[in-house]
Parts: sequence; structure tokens; C-alpha cells
Amino acid sequence: MNLRRRLVPLVVGLATVLGLLMVVQPSRVLVALRGTDLRLVGAAALVTVAFYTVQGVRWHLLLRAAGVRLRLHESVLINLAGQTVTAVLPLGDLTRALFASEATGAPFGAAAAAVTVQELTFTSLLVLSATPALMGIPGGWLITTVVLGGVAGTLLILLVPAIYRPIRALLGVIPVVRQAAVQVDTLRRESVVLLTRPVAMASGVIDLARVALAAGALQLLLHAMNIQRGWWLAVLVVAVAYVGGALSFLPGGIGANEASVIGVLIGFGVPVGQAAAVALLERLLLTGVPSVVGLLAYAAIHRRLHLGSLVASPRAALSAAGAPACEVAA
Repeated sequence: MNLRRRLVPLVVGLATVLGLLMVVQPSRVLVALRGTDLRLVGAAALVTVAFYTVQGVRWHLLLRAAGVRLRLHESVLINLAGQTVTAVLPLGDLTRALFASEATGAPFGAAAAAVTVQELTFTSLLVLSATPALMGIPGGWLITTVVLGGVAGTLLILLVPAIYRPIRALLGVIPVVRQAAVQVDTLRRESVVLLTRPVAMASGVIDLARVALAAGALQLLLHAMNIQRGWWLAVLVVAVAYVGGALSFLPGGIGANEASVIGVLIGFGVPVGQAAAVALLERLLLTGVPSVVGLLAYAAIHRRLHLGSLVASPRAALSAAGAPACEVAA
């Protein structure tokens, strides 16, 4: 997969954001941005850094439970470095798993399992936290059911051999993913180990802190735009935007995330221009903050931990996951 093909999703996402701004009318967005309290925007940026730092702490505990031995600061810095790729290219989470594997010599599947379990718990807690607010909007019950049902289905596939076996057999006959089947087995085995360890799951309370930080950053942006709304709206916007971005399969959820933010805020009576301005500021936080902080983190550790190139890491991650050689080289 060459750089040009990896950039296609990013270009699609940026085009979507541009299209949203054109529909809303850039003049409305500019008018809304004029009164922005930049001090609160700066505070939201700091909260965003804290969000990714806490994510690294939680990931460190899961890595340790999976037998991947890194120091706490190393896990946090690798996690930040991986966000640089996540913000602009697909496979960012595979990148941080790859870096952890490169730094320790541990199996790639073990590090990837830590990422998988972390994202399952965070998504579940985020949607559960937003459930009271979700029940108050049209289709909210459907979002809750689909997301939590998807998480439950994933857990059943991982934990119940009778369900996993036919899916594993299907993977073995699909040419595109056949060579990744062994890594899928490793991922599943290591995920089961983590999901059945009380210590590993108890640390999931840290993901509640991430939910609070994510909602706190958005609420600061709302206040910066002089939008006085309650805490639950911030949690709701974060949850819907996160799910929408994840389902889009675009890097960082770009495009789908902004559309979700604008749609929910407009639904709660926020003027269109202000809603679009909040979505734009959030995109700057979601892309700009992890990109800058991640580059600094990568510069600090890549030589000492012998990490691969950030540019080549998505390709290497595909290779580590067992993707066919032709796909990796394409």
C-alpha cells in the first residue's frame, strides 16, 4: 500500500469537511469564530493531551497483563507516537501495537490484543455514559443497541469457541485475509487472556476517566463559543461523533465526526454557524494535538527503542498482521 493510496481516505475526509462548511456557509462559521475565547480552546487542547496520556496509562496496564514489558513512560510515549499516524492515516492503532512489539520483541498479536480490549472497554463505557442523553433523541436507542450489540457480538466471538470456529474457518478460505489468520488466532487468544484477568479489567475504570476528559474538552469548546449547555450534551456529542467516526473507517473519523457533531448540536438548538465552528475546532484538536505531541514523542524514543519509521509503519503493521505480500507492496 503506497503513500498515495493511504492518503485517499484522508482526502475523502477533508473533502467531506469542506463540503459541510460550504453547505453551512463559511461566513457563518467565521462570524461564530470571532467571539471565541482562545483561553478555553487552549485549555481544551491541554485536556486532549491528558486524554491521550491517560489512554497510554491504561494501555500500559493491558500490555503488562499481556506480557509486553515496557516502562510506563515508554508505553505512554509509544501510544502518543501512534496517534500521529491515527490522526491522518488508517492503521494508527496497529502502528502503536507494532511499535510496542518492535521495542520489546513481544508478539505483535499480544500488543494488538491490548489495543483491542482497550477500545472495546472505552467504546462500551462511552456509549453507556451517554445512554441517558441518547434515550432523549430520535434514534438514540438504535445507536445504543447497535454499538453495544456490536461490542457484545465481538466479545462472544472472542470468548466462545463454538462461535469463533466457523468464523476462523471462513477466514481460512478468503484469499485476502487467509495469511492473516494465524495473527487473528494470536489476537483472539491474547484478548481472551486479558478479558479473563480481573486485574486487567479492573483497570478499565481508567477508561471512565478518558470519557470524562473527552467530554470535558468538548464542553470547554462549547463554553469558548459561548454555548451554555449541560455536561450530558457534551457526553452525547462525543459518543455520537466517536461512533460515527469509527463506522466511517476514515482516519481519525474525519468528515463523519464533524457531521455528527454538527447534527447533534443543531438538534439541541445550537445555531448552524456555531455548531460548525465547534466541529471545526474539535477537528483541530483531534488532528492537530495528537499529530504535534505524537511527533515529539516519536522523536524522543524512536532511536532508543529502535522503532521503525512513522511513514512506513502502516505498511509494516499490515505485514506484521499477515497481510498478503501483494497487498502490502501495492
